[in-house]
Amino acid sequence: MYPSIIALVGHIRSGKSSIAEYLCHKYDYSLASNSDLLREIAKNLGMEQNRENLKKLGDSIFSVLGNDTLARFRLSQPQKFPIIVDGIRYKEEIELYSQLTSFKLIGVQASDDLRLARLNHLANQGKDSTLSKSDFDKLQYARSELQINELLGLADIIICNERTKSELYLEIDKLMKLWRDSTL
Repeated sequence: MYPSIIALVGHIRSGKSSIAEYLCHKYDYSLASNSDLLREIAKNLGMEQNRENLKKLGDSIFSVLGNDTLARFRLSQPQKFPIIVDGIRYKEEIELYSQLTSFKLIGVQASDDLRLARLNHLANQGKDSTLSKSDFDKLQYARSELQINELLGLADIIICNERTKSELYLEIDKLMKLWRDSTL
């Protein structure tokens, strides 16, 4: 049996969204993206949905209402399980999700240089903002990034995403087979 909730943790552009999209497509998971939820809130508030505004919005929500606010909101809504939570940023989210049966946390890692290249590649496609190496390095000090290394230590498995998408997807297939064939 597959996990009813899989959450992804990793630094910006480590490959979390690629894994989430694959799990949705191949394994019929429903996407529960924290970034998408923040975008929806920003849209409803009439805010431009750029990285800086989403960062400010998230920081405001989490610092006032708690780091598990989006997780609490999501679990209060009717869900089509299984779900893939893309973008875990805080220990409190993991604590909340792990109270549910069949929860797994996947850590995703990639080198800083590769993540910067991915970010700037997506910026060239209009899907992100171009950043210099210096500005990219500063992202690690953002509130939403401060706990990532600690959270990676809580992951059930760490995936090093520095190869092709085909190889990444093969690794995900092996992991899903392992989880399906074991008792969660």
